[in-house]
Amino acid sequence: MLRNPITISSELVEAIVVREEAAFKKRTPRSLEIYERARTSLPMGVSSSFQAIPPYPLTISRAEGSHIWDYDDNEYIDFHLAFGSLLVGHSHPILVAALRDQLGRGTLYSLPCADTVLLAEELIRRFAPIEQVRFCNSGTEATMDALRLARAHTKRDKIVKIEGAYHGHHDTVLMSTKPSAEAAGPADSPNTVPASLGIPGDVKNNVIIAPYNDAEALDRILSEHAGEVAAVITEAVLMNVGIMLPLEGYLQSIRDITRRHDVLLIFDEVKTGVTVAAGGITELYPVEPDLICLAKSIGGGMPIGAFGGREEIMRHINHQEVLHLGTFNGNPMSMRAGLVALTQLFTPEAHARAIGLSKRLADGYLELINAFDMPMHITQIGAKGCAMLRHERARNYRAWLEIDMRLAYAYWLFLANRGILFPPGFDDQWTISIQHSEADIDRHVDVFRQFVSELAH
Repeated sequence: MLRNPITISSELVEAIVVREEAAFKKRTPRSLEIYERARTSLPMGVSSSFQAIPPYPLTISRAEGSHIWDYDDNEYIDFHLAFGSLLVGHSHPILVAALRDQLGRGTLYSLPCADTVLLAEELIRRFAPIEQVRFCNSGTEATMDALRLARAHTKRDKIVKIEGAYHGHHDTVLMSTKPSAEAAGPADSPNTVPASLGIPGDVKNNVIIAPYNDAEALDRILSEHAGEVAAVITEAVLMNVGIMLPLEGYLQSIRDITRRHDVLLIFDEVKTGVTVAAGGITELYPVEPDLICLAKSIGGGMPIGAFGGREEIMRHINHQEVLHLGTFNGNPMSMRAGLVALTQLFTPEAHARAIGLSKRLADGYLELINAFDMPMHITQIGAKGCAMLRHERARNYRAWLEIDMRLAYAYWLFLANRGILFPPGFDDQWTISIQHSEADIDRHVDVFRQFVSELAH
């Protein structure tokens, strides 16, 4: 932690925003043109509200390796990677060849294919808590199905969700994802705040919110609702408020607490998964949940989701007590992409290289933060990392609320205008693919140097 970080003037930040917005608009006129046209046929001009960012979203024309191009042919080094879905990078030649082969064999059967079995076996091999697994098409579907399974197994209705966590956009988990400080309630006993209209009150009443990194609060909540809670769903490492690491002993504590209360523990590894380690979070932290949800990078860039756990829980599907359905579940394109990515591309050497580059980027950031006395800190885990624009390390959502969002916007614009593409918004993190190079990392660090140098002077 820095002892005497500088104070960054809001006037300077605003001046940077005004200048960088003007530069962004000057260099991306076709993106603006396409966006304005899109707004007449698409609400907000996009197909996912996450994509609608100020001043307007970039429209992408192509991508290859670690680079991506917009419709004005501006080139970017891509650290967004589809919100971390592309550990494989863009258009990897081995993956492209495999998908072309599968295209010639058919894109959709809605019948079993052999790759489904092979990919399931690979996930079971990598993720120790999984004894059986089912495939779906997104992280949202994975958490939705895992929670249904948990309710069936326990014969209980209530769910505990962590404040600030995002587990997809189905009703049960679209609660307290980004509540305002005024609506959030007490820090140790947060309110349940729906993130969208259209969620029934009965659904809200079955969701209880707990603070991250507070095992005592979770124990109290489960005691107050004894015999009512089916599962606690959480990211072991919180990923939608930058990156928040668990305090020492926290994960083991919540594992012990949930067992004592006979409540299932679900780890959402949609964003962590193979991007943090070959076997995900449970490879890094020796804590085994009852169910794991996966998506994003396990699909090699194709739509995918998966949920799995112990056979005694998954058997409710075997016995047809819990329905899990989907026309595109286990589709041959996604199965082929996932299998090739996990068995041919995500080798131990490739993993180690991507994680090493992520550490190189984090070290470069840290050196500059210390050199310029920036009120920021760095968190890196596996191929992911982020600069939290806050002096003290954030341990929960309430601390994250203190971030200067205007500074975060200036940071995104500054980097984008110089060819470094981050996820849209201020709450995500970088991802390093197996196709990034040292030159990509060094260019990123150089642009960040320009940014903090201006903030310091």
